[in-house]
Amino acid sequence: MKSHARVVIIGGGVMGVGLLYHLALEGWQDIVLVEKGELTSGSTWHAAGQCPHFNGSLNITKVHQYGTELYPKLAALTGYQVSWHGCGGLRLATTEEEVRWLKHVYGISKLAGYEGHIIGPAEIPRYHPYLETFGVKAAFLTITDGHVAAADITNAMAAGARQLGAEIYRRTLVTGITQLPSGEWEVNTEHGSIRCEHVVNSAGSYCDVVGSWTGLNVPIVNMLHHYVITEPLQELKDLETELPVVRDPYSNSYLREETHGVLVGPYETSSAHVCWGGAPPAWDFESELVAAELERLMPWLEKATERLPLFGKGGLKSVISGAITHTPDGVYLSGPAPGARNYWMHCGAAIGVAQGAGAGKYLAQWMVHGQAEINMREFDPRRFGSWATKEFTTAAAIEDYHHMYYCYPPGEQHEVGRGLRKSTLFEQLAGEGAQFAQVFGWERPRWYSPTGVSEQFSFNRSNWWLPVKEEALAVRERVGLMDLSTFSKFDIRGPGAFEFLQRICANKVPSKDGGISLSHLLTPAGYIESEITITRLTSDHFYVLSAAVAQLHDRDQLEWRKRPGEQVSIMDVTDDYGVLVLAGPKARDVLAAVTAQDLSNASFRWLTGKEAEVAGLRAVRLLRVNYVGELGWELHIPMAQMAVIYRALMSAGKPHGMKLFGTYAMNSLRMEKAYRAWGSELTNEVTLIDAGMERFVDLNKEFIGKSATLEALREGPRILLAYLQVETEDEDCLGNEPVYRGNALVGLTTGGGYGFAVKKSLAFAYLEPNLVQEDAAFEILLRGERRGARIIAQPIWDPRNERLRG
Repeated sequence: MKSHARVVIIGGGVMGVGLLYHLALEGWQDIVLVEKGELTSGSTWHAAGQCPHFNGSLNITKVHQYGTELYPKLAALTGYQVSWHGCGGLRLATTEEEVRWLKHVYGISKLAGYEGHIIGPAEIPRYHPYLETFGVKAAFLTITDGHVAAADITNAMAAGARQLGAEIYRRTLVTGITQLPSGEWEVNTEHGSIRCEHVVNSAGSYCDVVGSWTGLNVPIVNMLHHYVITEPLQELKDLETELPVVRDPYSNSYLREETHGVLVGPYETSSAHVCWGGAPPAWDFESELVAAELERLMPWLEKATERLPLFGKGGLKSVISGAITHTPDGVYLSGPAPGARNYWMHCGAAIGVAQGAGAGKYLAQWMVHGQAEINMREFDPRRFGSWATKEFTTAAAIEDYHHMYYCYPPGEQHEVGRGLRKSTLFEQLAGEGAQFAQVFGWERPRWYSPTGVSEQFSFNRSNWWLPVKEEALAVRERVGLMDLSTFSKFDIRGPGAFEFLQRICANKVPSKDGGISLSHLLTPAGYIESEITITRLTSDHFYVLSAAVAQLHDRDQLEWRKRPGEQVSIMDVTDDYGVLVLAGPKARDVLAAVTAQDLSNASFRWLTGKEAEVAGLRAVRLLRVNYVGELGWELHIPMAQMAVIYRALMSAGKPHGMKLFGTYAMNSLRMEKAYRAWGSELTNEVTLIDAGMERFVDLNKEFIGKSATLEALREGPRILLAYLQVETEDEDCLGNEPVYRGNALVGLTTGGGYGFAVKKSLAFAYLEPNLVQEDAAFEILLRGERRGARIIAQPIWDPRNERLRG
């Protein structure tokens, strides 16, 4: 075993081996994988091996699709035989909401480029003559996906990695990981130690244990999952082609052929549990199963028999009951661990066979090139913080498992594991009818229900529509108040703070005390990494804000960009401050009633900030900036004192008709102002030039990504963000809907919403640059229907920012 390597991957399942293979394909040498047993001997070996295209996420679809394209070719590429079954699939829909979901996914299929069709119940027998279609309203038919033997693809990718120079050490137990003063990592094993630049935790069922060695909280559990296989059946032997894999929300099961028998894998909707009481498996656990619990599964197996009577004809040949890793949201972890550099997570996959190749490809791109060609934020391990405790993870993962075949309409979330992070106004806002969403552990109001009735979640507009309209119009016509305490917040201090921010930000940093600027952290290749708002409190003290979900991500970006010896301190003060947003034409009148601070334009200009006394509380950070496009201030208040200022503002706002508003109204308001959002319009896939954000670039200074930005300016955008009004009836763009010009696919939406003040449905879309012209007409495929859309050249509300400056 070598003593030094560029990369050490811990874990020889499909995820670890998939990464090893793709790092080798990227040209990296001196890479090794260490596995305590044999390859696949954890949970990979017993996986059923489904590889579906159907998914509601475009990025996950790209991950899956890459696998279905690679797996049939692996034998030719590596010389190792692979049993690939390209039998296609049928995803059944049994409710009208599920049909809307199928239509949404149909749009994603067009963007991803795989063949998919929505068919009616009468057409299903043409593809699956043995399936009962009672209760089925439609099905999504995929043609080129299927299933594969998990061990085959893992060993084939391992063979390919070895042929490209990678090394694999089997029967080598890793016992510890230590970061050295040099920044390198030392991986200790029972056969010696390896120093490396990068370490990857791909330890499957043990990844939380491996993470704990360096103080990392890894939110995974090992769920017990079963599938059963019948004896061969003559009906299946007689078929000329293999039946498609069926995914059925009635039985909550996948049903397919396996060696001329029927394979059924239920995701029970109650009674599911973790393995081993939540503890990790023993270190000598290898290629083993967990005791089966068939009696508990009978309600779902009986429903599977109703859906596919053939299943009831054959005797059971095999019962597979094993551990599969599960995260709280059902999406695997892939990307940097929070904190020290070059520790990567690549684990937690519940359907790792489908994802192993694509997940490996895109993480390899991130490691080698500093970014991937797809948006990796939904896989980033830093989407979970310390609030994702073992108790939360267990409850949320079980709930996610129970809902594997449930259609979550937009906005609907699990109800378990809630209330983890709350502003001190939570109880008051709940009493006002706040409908909360969980965002990075926080409870954040989406809208306020005047009757207390909860949201009826749907792909269409529902019972939130009229209350949100009132909230948005209150901000436009009078004044509104919003709790936005979920901001990530950082105090950056020190004599080198200004120079540090100047170097890492694309935009100019405020040079005068009280100045505010919006800026972006770019990758060296010029792509957008982070979006931050900077307020200069003093020459050596800057207050930095970013998205709630970016707290760990942006903390890393700030810390990792510091140079050795730079006199800068970065303190995360997210939990120290609450935030109230006061906005609307009457905002000055309301705020003036609770502070002696001069709020006139002459004294307190737009895009400036001051510390002031408000409602008797000193040192409240007042920032004249907001995300809704109206006169207003953000009040950054010590969290423990939020209620004092909230009560004062509510009292002062009452004569002006002030109304509480939430993020649904904020989205409507930001769309009217054509404000971009980090994570949708602004991602690691685009540059500021692509996003039409050149005005936020200061080319008179040096910054990370400058040379690439200059090149992008010279060459012009690859794609260009357009702002559109859309002809809709009772639905709006969510993002990732295809955009057409005639019959040509020319782009995709990133998000949208209804502008209540302008009475138009609005959207953003990335299009071919030559097509972005004022009033140019397009069609957007919105839940199965083509809707007309036209480009708007400037913000439809207050294009000159006169109201903001008022």
